[in-house]
Amino acid sequence: MPQILIIEDNDLNLKLMKDILESQGYSVDTAQDGKEGIEKANLNEYSLILLDIQMPVVSGYDFLALYKKNTPIVVVSACAMDEEIKKTKELGCADYITKPIKISDFLSTVKNYV
Repeated sequence: MPQILIIEDNDLNLKLMKDILESQGYSVDTAQDGKEGIEKANLNEYSLILLDIQMPVVSGYDFLALYKKNTPIVVVSACAMDEEIKKTKELGCADYITKPIKISDFLSTVKNYV
């Protein structure tokens, strides 16, 4: 079963993504900031990481700069500016989903990487 890590500091967004993924049979692990996310990502093997950009402690940008495994990372962010999307792709993210998420697009993107 694919294991997905969601790194998101907003409780409602985290619960929404987790519930959607678990309803589709995915195993989900969570982290509420980039520091916790990098610790979990370095200790475990995930099929996919879903990453928020604006977080306390370690931002999504810093996570992308620090994380060196080959796990695909999809950024899930409310900021849809071309500059931010370009920056995350330069730092190695595989894809970008804007919030608020559309469930069908969200699941389609996840399925592309898992």
